Amino acid sequence: MRVTIFRPISIIALLITFASCSSDSTDETPQVETSSNYTVNNNYTYSPIETEIANLINQYRVSKGLNPLEKINHISNVSEGHDDYMISINTLTHALFAQREENLRTTLGAVAVGENIACNFSTAQSVVTAWINSPAHKANMEGNYTHFGIAVKTNAEGKMYFTNMFIRK
Repeated sequence: MRVTIFRPISIIALLITFASCSSDSTDETPQVETSSNYTVNNNYTYSPIETEIANLINQYRVSKGLNPLEKINHISNVSEGHDDYMISINTLTHALFAQREENLRTTLGAVAVGENIACNFSTAQSVVTAWINSPAHKANMEGNYTHFGIAVKTNAEGKMYFTNMFIRK
């Protein structure tokens, strides 16, 4: 019985621990081939839940004495592409983070990049609360960033995927 309970708890703890990515070094070269083929895509229309998540994150940051973040549509487009990828493989993952990071460094001049992801939440408040309650996600939300983007996509079964990316210029 003890092993039966311990195994799922261990798996959940590992998922929470590894469900956040960030990079804050200007000295490191991304671990992907450099590409100058990235172009800025500033066309993005925010859904009500995306706008609410952005507002909740900024309210949280201000309540902690931090600067509110400015939305950049290109970051939301990059985030949306990652939601599409996670939906296509039906898995929550930070795979290919280095490519998203390189995109934001190349196109926007980001010197720091962070990412929070989630799935299967139904409201803006529930996903933001989950991120606040996760040390790694909370660290990104409280990080030394200046801009962010958010994208929420729903798969065919109605499961919502969330990608929230942060940058410092």
